[in-house]
Amino acid sequence: MKINMSRLSKADASWFLEKMQKVQAFSVLSNSELMHLISQMRNYEFKSGTTLVNQGESANLFFIVHEGLVEVSVKKFLFRNKKVALLKSGSFFGESVLVSNSKRTATVKALTDTSCYVLLKPSFRFMLQENPLFKESLRTVFSRRKLQLRNA
Repeated sequence: MKINMSRLSKADASWFLEKMQKVQAFSVLSNSELMHLISQMRNYEFKSGTTLVNQGESANLFFIVHEGLVEVSVKKFLFRNKKVALLKSGSFFGESVLVSNSKRTATVKALTDTSCYVLLKPSFRFMLQENPLFKESLRTVFSRRKLQLRNA
């Protein structure tokens, strides 16, 4: 599997800032806090069919879909997978591991060629500590998604 990685360009940073201001969980961050996150992110490109994360694995990455489409699924019983969501540009995943220190709760696979902004856990944790409202906002997202996965 080949994964291309690059730094974010100015155009990417502008896209990120615009998109994230519209996402409820990120809307509580100031522009300077968002720009701090942007400075810590890298852009990864994944070919269609690539599994980005596997349910049950340890992790330290948070993803924001820049371009493409990814499918979120959970393993039910032994061999049955259940699709629970399709994520497109501007959607994010991986917050559950960063907020709760749990294992990955779902598998995410690229359905098309996809690029994602990726943030490492230490950078993400720093922002959670700096902005309690951001932390609470992400816990709300985490709780809602946990319930969605449980009911799948």
